[in-house]
Amino acid sequence: MRRCAECEVSFSGDLSRCPLCGHALHGDAVPAAFPVSEVERTSKLARRLLAAATLACIAVAIIGGIAAGAHALGIAALSAALAISYLFLRNVIVHSPDFLRILERYFLLLLGVAALWFVGTGSTAVTTYAIPLISTAAIVLNTMLLAVYRTMFVSGYAKYLLYNLVIGVAPLAFVLLGLTDWPVPAFIDAGAAVVLGILLLAFARKQSAEEARKLFSA
Repeated sequence: MRRCAECEVSFSGDLSRCPLCGHALHGDAVPAAFPVSEVERTSKLARRLLAAATLACIAVAIIGGIAAGAHALGIAALSAALAISYLFLRNVIVHSPDFLRILERYFLLLLGVAALWFVGTGSTAVTTYAIPLISTAAIVLNTMLLAVYRTMFVSGYAKYLLYNLVIGVAPLAFVLLGLTDWPVPAFIDAGAAVVLGILLLAFARKQSAEEARKLFSA
């Protein structure tokens, strides 16, 4: 076991310097009592590789955008989208959420990327089709899950259901502001949100109210 002559403390593992004072340790190394988990080590490696890949992609996006003469907002939006994707994937690596939670968050990620793309480019195709269709897909999925699992699904995924209700009617604001080329997708999205709201009131009113209180009182 290695020992620090200054602190008179012995350490297991392969440390070469004392973590307390920084002086060199002397003696033979012995295996640590609590070795580093291989899962934890793999997770750290995955996070580092993900961070490096994200930084490389952002650098390529910036350099390529400047070389192509792209608008600064477009470059910033793409860079922000890559950063959001990094945070999403890092969260998956660190916390290992269940599949449905990953799916719910992925819909939110897509909506965030679409919103950034609209800010960066001003394309009405995003507000006309992309945002309403992504939101509608999320609402349809959650409506089916709610119909099958009822209160059990509400208990575990209440905040995502509430997000769906709000996001589902948000595209109507784009219609009112004249930011869409065709209002029908926004109306379909809002209708789907209304159906989801009715199902929550019909089958899980009490549970939904309790979960909403928990969410907003946190």
